[in-house]
Amino acid sequence: MSSLFHGSALCEVDADGNVPMPGFVNEALDADRPELLVGKHESDACLVGYDRAHLDTVAARNERRRLADEARGEDARGHYRRMRRSFGLVGRMPRADATLRIPAEMRHLGRIGGLALFLGAGDRFEIWNPDLAMQSDDDQVRALAAFTLDAGPSKGVH
Repeated sequence: MSSLFHGSALCEVDADGNVPMPGFVNEALDADRPELLVGKHESDACLVGYDRAHLDTVAARNERRRLADEARGEDARGHYRRMRRSFGLVGRMPRADATLRIPAEMRHLGRIGGLALFLGAGDRFEIWNPDLAMQSDDDQVRALAAFTLDAGPSKGVH
């Protein structure tokens, strides 16, 4: 069963991609699973993180979308793009103690610099560049980004 992530935190990211693990992420994780996965969000300007157990959910969602596309008479290009994004454009995000490491290629895709806004999204969590979150078309994401930037970074797991 996948973890459920709820909460938010603004965290500092060092030059190697190390970031203090937000408490809400740590609380949702099974201690027996030391690795998380991270990929580009399918439509927003952020990354998504999840545990390996979530891969089955991703595959099932992609299959439902493929069947819906076929029923509408759409060609398979959208399905192949989804599969590539879901399984090929994904990196491993190791965790050690109270730290996560966001891989360089994922930081590049998500435009993550010295700060990262972590946001729980149920069976996965999002990692935003706070400046991009301030430009989101979601009013609540913009409001949260503004508030957390004002408050400053948290220190991860307490």
